Amino acid sequence: MRTLNRLALAALAATCAGMYCATAYADDDADRGHRRRADNIVARWIQLGPGSSAAALAAGSYGDQPSSKTPTVIARAVISGGACPVLTVNDGRSMTMKLRFTGGQLTDTPGTAGFNNAPTGGYPQYFVNAAATAPGTFPDGTAKATTDWGVCEAIVPHGHEAASIGGVRLKLPVANPRRILVIADTGCRMAKANQQNCHDPAGFPFASLANFEALFEPDLVVHIGDYFYRDTNCIVPAAGSVPAHEFVAGCSDPANANYETWGDTFDSWNADLFYPGKTLLAAAPWVMTHANHESCGRGARGWYALLDPLPFDANKVKCAGGTGSVASNPVTGTTPVYSADFEPTYIVPAGSVNLLVHDSSFANDGAVDVNMAKNYDYDMTALLNSLPANSYNAIVTHKPVFGLVKGATNNAGDFTEQFAFSGNATANSAFSGGVPYKVPLFLSGHIHQFEYVNFKDFTHYAPQLIVGIGGDNLDPTANPDGVTTTYGYQNQDFTVHNSATTGSTTTTSVARAFSRAEFGFALLEPRKTGFVADVYDINAKKVGRCTIKLNPRDIQCWE
Repeated sequence: MRTLNRLALAALAATCAGMYCATAYADDDADRGHRRRADNIVARWIQLGPGSSAAALAAGSYGDQPSSKTPTVIARAVISGGACPVLTVNDGRSMTMKLRFTGGQLTDTPGTAGFNNAPTGGYPQYFVNAAATAPGTFPDGTAKATTDWGVCEAIVPHGHEAASIGGVRLKLPVANPRRILVIADTGCRMAKANQQNCHDPAGFPFASLANFEALFEPDLVVHIGDYFYRDTNCIVPAAGSVPAHEFVAGCSDPANANYETWGDTFDSWNADLFYPGKTLLAAAPWVMTHANHESCGRGARGWYALLDPLPFDANKVKCAGGTGSVASNPVTGTTPVYSADFEPTYIVPAGSVNLLVHDSSFANDGAVDVNMAKNYDYDMTALLNSLPANSYNAIVTHKPVFGLVKGATNNAGDFTEQFAFSGNATANSAFSGGVPYKVPLFLSGHIHQFEYVNFKDFTHYAPQLIVGIGGDNLDPTANPDGVTTTYGYQNQDFTVHNSATTGSTTTTSVARAFSRAEFGFALLEPRKTGFVADVYDINAKKVGRCTIKLNPRDIQCWE
């Protein structure tokens, strides 16, 4: 791994906190015809999605082969108007990217009035405000989205090492990534409980973290979901006789430097992801996981317009919460599921391990949703059955199947996933004997801590690694003692919800578990037997190391 100077990183944080720091990627020879950088590009990135058949690509589509081990390489750019930029690959070939959507298409898309304490009736009912005009910026310098804004995309042909968009060089995926950066839960929280000052680099450190992370020169960035947190404004509702007030003075005034844009809008997504994360977006190919903050009725407009690894679908952008419950399973064609909140699991090879990118956006944490559990089971069973018996496949899903929570005999995992992955949801399940050996690891976010959970019974349960420390408020009280910033325990009972009735559980034993509430990220590097995962804090200090074994599956971490 590249050695980083902590003083240099600290200087970078001081200089770049809260703003974009340009990454000095040199143009390569293939860019000579396109050296003038496009001024209309807000952000650009490479994203990996489900595989594509030749027929789909010929028809101008993609992503119809989720069980393919050749993911689709998607180049995307957010533009503020004008023509789509040119994509150039390293053999000199170039193509003009195609417009995925324009802001003018999304000026009247249903929002979610009242969600998460949002003002009743006040939630922005648009993705781009039709009245917004260019040029314009918010007082902090962030550009305002107009109806001219949009997203351009192109499918990158396989067999290339690098590409460029508008003269900026972008890495393409490699077969054996040496450094896999793992982040999750990166947006700025605007709910009345645990609000963040989105303009304070210490309170919302994603920009600084993103600049740190880019310096590690990752080969792959895995974002395990929750990009969007601005689902209410910064007004703290009245409590009893206390009048409502702004969380930070001026945060509701668009003319004030403290203004915090909110709602599932282009401006909010720019403030939560593209503006602070611009350096990291350009640093490596990304895997982007669908999470509960991006589910229908919440942040679906931004997810399906901007990040969904499938072609643009206006119906999905406008989906309401819990819709599609009578639609058919996308894998089997039967069994009711919530289709608008679920997309099939797909494969991203990462050296000796396949990443199975699983959509748990609509799973219910505290109850078993039997229909969704069946959907997960059918989907994952079909995928695992298509993979060799001796393959290793890490399930990458936002909501952890297992996790720590206050009260050592309980867990903060998702009950629907526990039910599905305990072999109870369907007949002929790949999970009928527990989590199969093909799955040596669950990799998740959602709980805003770094955590791992390792079971004594490794024949039925796979270890869980959680990296939910990317910028949103931390959860220090999620620890079993409810107090300390870090917590570890051994040989403790752990309940697993393996029936449709949440009161019916089975008890297993955790061999080792640990949690740490501190902003940061994890960097996975391959070894002969698995991975080493180094955990870094906001100051680029290494605060932990995990050894992840694939066979027998095991995690051991220490500070």
